[in-house]
Amino acid sequence: MLPHSLRLFRYVSAHDRWTPQEVCEQLGMTADEVAEAQEELLRLGLLRHSEEQRTAPRATAPEAALLRLLAAEDELTGRLAERIRDVHGQIRELREAFLPLQLARAAGPGLDLVTGDERITSMLNDIVDTASSEVLAMHPGRVLPTEDLDFRTRRYRKLLERGVIVRSMHLHPMTRLAQTTAHLEDLRAAGAQVRLATALPFRLVVVDRVQALVPALHMDVPDTMMVVRGEELTSLLTKVFTMFWATATPLGSFGPGGGGTELTPQHRATLRLLAAGRKDEAVARELGISLRTLRRLTADLMARLGAKSRFQAGVEAVLQGLLD
Repeated sequence: MLPHSLRLFRYVSAHDRWTPQEVCEQLGMTADEVAEAQEELLRLGLLRHSEEQRTAPRATAPEAALLRLLAAEDELTGRLAERIRDVHGQIRELREAFLPLQLARAAGPGLDLVTGDERITSMLNDIVDTASSEVLAMHPGRVLPTEDLDFRTRRYRKLLERGVIVRSMHLHPMTRLAQTTAHLEDLRAAGAQVRLATALPFRLVVVDRVQALVPALHMDVPDTMMVVRGEELTSLLTKVFTMFWATATPLGSFGPGGGGTELTPQHRATLRLLAAGRKDEAVARELGISLRTLRRLTADLMARLGAKSRFQAGVEAVLQGLLD
């Protein structure tokens, strides 16, 4: 604040009525200084005109002026924030509409080979980060360390916050380990669509249906993936994903707290005989199957129930009313 503005405010605060000429005489200020001080005090809200504006402006309480300034600033900030959200929305709409087409046109149909875990991870991150509408992921591979699972969760959560649709498909055995189950539950809680399949052909990530990362199965080279670009090629990979997705089971539709387990008649017969205490040979003989087939059925049954032992499988079957 200008020094003569403070002098003028003190004077006006002590006098209900005043004139610029009077201030000039009493404070020894020039007319220009009085006019400049009055303009600044009006701008700060420390002086206010009366409704008639026939008299000189009057002084207001500094606290009231400060509150009015803060309220005006809050209103301005709110309008600015709303404008920023509108601009971000327009940018997102344009990005979703044109980025995939631009990438597809710029790269054209084709593929690149990427070798080594580090380069594959870097390439995967780059591809996924460009997603604007959809990410389709199929993970039949080994169980990743906890820190890698946490990183993947954070990456997908950022996509979901941007409004990107994420569909992630995994194998049933993933639910046997606590860290992988927690990872899948975190993905689902964040908004991703998660399903479990009994078999998956290969690792696959499709972004916006114009880019994809798949194994280089035609090469006898370990840790080698192909980056596929162009709708002509990725449409085929999308169909493969869609086929397995249609037969996969949504996470949480079976096992503890899953609201019921879908079992085949053969599964149910096996479960009842095992629960009755029959030995494997007797169960296999009564069902007319081999011991190897029975053990495969038992393993699949335990996976569906989310059990790590036959005893736990029996407990889960009772809790879910599967033996009624």
